Amino acid sequence: MFIIGNGTLVTQDVSNPVIKNGGVVVAKNEIVAIGTMDQIKAQYPEASFIDAHGGLILPGFIDAHEHIYSMMARGMSLVLPQKADLKTILEKLWWKVDRALTNDLTYKSAMAAYLELVKNGVTTVIDHHASYGAITDSLSAIAQAAKCFSVKSCLCYEVSDRAGKDKMKAAVLENERFIKAAAKDPALAGMMGLHASFTLADGSLSYCAEHAGDAGYHVHIAEGAIDQKDCLEKHHRRVAERFSQFSILGPKTLLAHCIDIDEHEMELIKESKSAVVHNPQSNMNNAAGAPQVLKMMEKEILVGLGTDGYTHDMLASYKAADLLHKHQLKDPAAGFLEMSQAMFQNNREIAGRYFAMPTGMLKKGYAADVIIADYDPPTPIEASNVKAHLLFGISGKDISFTMAQGNIVMKDRKLVQLDEIQIMENCRQGAVELWEKLNE
Repeated sequence: MFIIGNGTLVTQDVSNPVIKNGGVVVAKNEIVAIGTMDQIKAQYPEASFIDAHGGLILPGFIDAHEHIYSMMARGMSLVLPQKADLKTILEKLWWKVDRALTNDLTYKSAMAAYLELVKNGVTTVIDHHASYGAITDSLSAIAQAAKCFSVKSCLCYEVSDRAGKDKMKAAVLENERFIKAAAKDPALAGMMGLHASFTLADGSLSYCAEHAGDAGYHVHIAEGAIDQKDCLEKHHRRVAERFSQFSILGPKTLLAHCIDIDEHEMELIKESKSAVVHNPQSNMNNAAGAPQVLKMMEKEILVGLGTDGYTHDMLASYKAADLLHKHQLKDPAAGFLEMSQAMFQNNREIAGRYFAMPTGMLKKGYAADVIIADYDPPTPIEASNVKAHLLFGISGKDISFTMAQGNIVMKDRKLVQLDEIQIMENCRQGAVELWEKLNE
């Protein structure tokens, strides 16, 4: 049993958002109490103490859309033509990378990615994987890395026709295999992963539906103009309409991006109770545009935040989202409350669709996912301004302590039981192997 205390508790519980000089008590993988230090120490005098040194004590962050396999692409030289579209970027970079991945490379990449995630305070991840060089058991390679860091992980494999029918079917079966395997582990979950409408024929979507069960789908929607253009030309309907026809939309389905969707598609998404994940940095990097997430949220669509593998720092994604919508709408009041809701409330609700134990809040009965941010605020922290402190005051580099599922993973910014130097060296060596394969 641990007390994590001597700091300001930022609970993310609207009924009790800030506790000054507070503490949280964890036993095994669960929070058993929160309160002031006087209350907690009197109630649990024998518990081990972890000192926050006056910093912020927060629930671990949730990344609702990741691409862990992208780690070894960092630093790769990529020359793009001017005005390159999404398909060009995929063909020149990401599809080349995933064709060259082996399960060993996937594991080494995942270890380095999870290292960065926990260093940035992320304790729950929903990942979308592709490795057409090695399909079978690739999700288990990621899950093995997730276990090393105690990070709850919902995984899927990206089904696509781009590598041929046989590999499309193998990808579906890898999803099906992992969905069944993950059902036995409360820290893992599986979904049916789809790439995007423009790389999936009707027959492939039907094959996915035959093997998905009730696990839900994780799919990119309207990330680039090609997705809607292809769908209209080939299927005479828009992407969300097409997916609705195949019963892909639903309360356990995650729709990444949704940049170019119209009002009718928003209504379909709302009616189906599908969730949308906004990835602002990736969208800007690809010059893909800004989705109308504020309008979606006005319509009560559940919109969360992810990193899309662009970074593993959810606070950076949060800051970018806030700025993007102010800039896009030319309204300095836009986005502040909505992006805070997406980051802290909606991501929590999204995670709750896949994991039985609730997370993302410091509250009795929630998962023991607790982080500390070293932050000496220049102004008082109150319930009325805590969101502004989180947005403007801290970054991922300020996270000094990460506990995931009751396990201390990082303390004083150092991994507790894992060799950080070796993990990164393994990833670098794997990257050399991968890059050499790409140049063959």
